[in-house]
Amino acid sequence: MAFLLALIILVLHQLRRDIRIVQRLHPSGMLRSPIKRAGLTFILLLALPPLFVNQSHWGARLPASPGMFIGVSLFIAFLISYTWYRYLTWLDRFEREKKRWELLVFLAACGTTFLTFPLTDLVVGSLGLVLDGSAWNDWWYSVIGIGVVEEIVKLIPVLLLLLFTRQVDEPFDLILYGSISALGFAFVENTLYLARTDLYAVGGRVLYASVAHMFFSSIVAYAIAIAQHRGRSRLLYGASGLLLAALAHGFYDFWLLSPDRPHLITTLFFLGNIHLWVVMKNNLVNLSPHYLLEKRPMPTMFRYRIINALVAIFGFAYVVKFLQEGTAAANALMAAQGTTMGAMLLFLAISFSSYRFAPGYLAPMVPRKGMWRLLFPVVHWGEDLSGRGLLLRIPEQRGDAPLYMTLHRMLPLRGIITQQILLDDAQELYLFKPEVPVPFDGADSKALLIKPIGENDTMPDDHYTILAVVALRTPFRIAEGRVQRSAMEFVGHVHGKLL
Repeated sequence: MAFLLALIILVLHQLRRDIRIVQRLHPSGMLRSPIKRAGLTFILLLALPPLFVNQSHWGARLPASPGMFIGVSLFIAFLISYTWYRYLTWLDRFEREKKRWELLVFLAACGTTFLTFPLTDLVVGSLGLVLDGSAWNDWWYSVIGIGVVEEIVKLIPVLLLLLFTRQVDEPFDLILYGSISALGFAFVENTLYLARTDLYAVGGRVLYASVAHMFFSSIVAYAIAIAQHRGRSRLLYGASGLLLAALAHGFYDFWLLSPDRPHLITTLFFLGNIHLWVVMKNNLVNLSPHYLLEKRPMPTMFRYRIINALVAIFGFAYVVKFLQEGTAAANALMAAQGTTMGAMLLFLAISFSSYRFAPGYLAPMVPRKGMWRLLFPVVHWGEDLSGRGLLLRIPEQRGDAPLYMTLHRMLPLRGIITQQILLDDAQELYLFKPEVPVPFDGADSKALLIKPIGENDTMPDDHYTILAVVALRTPFRIAEGRVQRSAMEFVGHVHGKLL
């Protein structure tokens, strides 16, 4: 409960910032602001299902037949896969994939999922693997009998696409198709689990299983993408990625296979997986050869769309449970999963909407502040101001840095914020291209780095903000979306206002 409350506070804190950002882009009425529409939708999704379940007299009206359970399970499994598919397409902005290929990969994955059963029997029988509750036997069964088999099965549609088509033409496509294949696998698996558990597995299938399957498949996809980027062997990197995916999958399942093992370890491991998956997706978007500033994803609304979509799925399952078995059964479903699902939903929504888009930048997989940071949501404060016009003017006090007076004589100065730049993989700055070159002695005259200082994490339109200005020493050229301190020289502070 404390974890849930902390996440709620974090979401509300972000909401305040996001309203300010979105209100500036959509300053008109209540229903024309997307974030306010999302808020109204969220309130309705929270209020209407409980009102219907507890105030209406439609309980236990639907026949609780096996056919009905399978039909409902199929529909909910489809909603789960479609919701996560839509999330993936929000990130695929620069060179959008054709829907027919995405559908083909999804359907192929649904079909290859049924290879799991004979392959598992073959592998388990050949190697003598057994699932008997002992740590040694369960571990190898989890890694080989489950991890290796399922990751190979999910990889087949992606390999066929790579071998026989030219659809994969940017790095993020590999994670996109790998995740779509995982969603096809999860669709079949989710249908079976939902039907067997009378919908009680809905929370785990929406938030854990589907996301975990996408992450494990993305390990292989990311390895192949990095091999292409670095000019290395795709076969070697792909095989290494498959081994890592199988180990991660096996570790995830190992702690769930016996009631005597602490399932909390799987949850903690899953939180780390979320963090790593965000980094993978962000990195491959940054490596796109089709990167265009005006087409970059705008993740401000991601978190609210994710929350509403997944709350809608759970609300639908809650109402169906009521229609089939009555109020008590529906409320029991809510009581069993509500708190846990709420906490994980907020964790996912925060992390899956936190990106830093900087062309060419590859963030490290291990957080700079330590491995413990993997257990917390990925949070990037502030607004991406890339593409905005900027006016610099003289501040109240002059600076005394060697290059300051050169800049001072050029003020006021107009220009464009062209992209984000990362300092030492952590601190965010902006690359500013002035309309008129600044004739620095020994530094780049056509580019500056700027950063709002103090408590400012963004820049308002209606007044000036104090900015730190940094010059780039020539012949330094920004590459890979990052800059080192050795290439920087502090100029001073100015006032800046967005245009």
